[in-house]
This record gives sequence, structure tokens and C-alpha cells, in this order.
Amino acid sequence: MKTNRVLLLVFLVSLLVILFPPSSFAQVQTMSTQQLTEQSSAVVLGMCERTESYWVDGNSKIFTRVKIRGEQALKGDIGAAAEITVPGGKIGNTIYEVTDMPVFREGEEVLLFVWQHPTGKQLVMGGTQGKLSVETDKATGRKIIKGAPPQLESVTKLQKGASEESQKAKKIFLDDFLSEVRGYVKK
Repeated sequence: MKTNRVLLLVFLVSLLVILFPPSSFAQVQTMSTQQLTEQSSAVVLGMCERTESYWVDGNSKIFTRVKIRGEQALKGDIGAAAEITVPGGKIGNTIYEVTDMPVFREGEEVLLFVWQHPTGKQLVMGGTQGKLSVETDKATGRKIIKGAPPQLESVTKLQKGASEESQKAKKIFLDDFLSEVRGYVKK
């Protein structure tokens, strides 16, 4: 009798692991620059002009509208003034966080990979991977991608044998990255 209970417990635990693997929770697939570009309906360099969070589903979730002033379209067209929708946000003292979703700051220059949901809303492709902050490098005066994830460093590959520290410190210049994206758009 005890053996049957143990076997039943092992079966149930195995079934749970198969049906709900631990790695499936709140995880966005890592995408390359090429994948982001090809799967996006638009790729735009622009400025975040305004953010506004609002309640949905009977005040159970918060979404944020992000007004983007498009400065340069590399693919598609979101218009001169686009509205991007992002799950999550803050209203008063209530914060609704959604894992792997980007956060926007007013006045921030961004490079966005955008896709259009069947409802017509424009969303960021690949979560945080699809929103890249742009800033001016103090040392060179050139625009760089700030805090770019490692999969986006294809335009700045270092020679073999370079240390991880030097790879992390390597800057991704915006103009080089935009050239790479344009190359994927032409394919």
C-alpha cells in the first residue's frame, strides 16, 4: 500500500513538472538583432515624449501608453507621433510590474522594435530587448546604445581572446548598429 502511494506521488510530481516546467514562467525568448528586425513591423529611432498609466480589466491591471515622436524610421512607419502600449505601470502608490517589459522615461531617446497586435495596439517586440536607450558618449561625443544586451553586440565583436570585462565595456555606437539593422531590413 505504501509503495502505491509513493508511486502515485512520483507520478503526480512528474506530471506537474512536464505540464508546468520551471523555465516557462515569465520568460521572453532571447532574440538576435536580426530576429528583432525581421519580426518587427517597424523599427524606429525616436523620443519618449510622455507616459501615462491607466487601469484595465476592472482595475485589476495597469498598462502604460507611451507617446513616441518618431525621428527616423528604419523599417515600417509608426508615424510622427505614435502610441506604444506596455503592460505594467504605476498609478498613485500602486505599481503593476510585468516581467521583461521595458520601462520608458520622458525625454529618453530610444530605438524601438515594434509589432502591431491584432487589436491595433503597437507593442515592443521581445520585451526589454526591443527597447534600447540611446545616449551621447561623453568621451567621444557619439551616440551609443546604453546597456545593450550581449546578443546585440554583433557590430562590435572583439578579437578572439578578449576578456569578458573588455566585452562588457565595449561601446555600441548607434550609427554602426543602425547600419546593421538596415542590412537586415534589405534581406
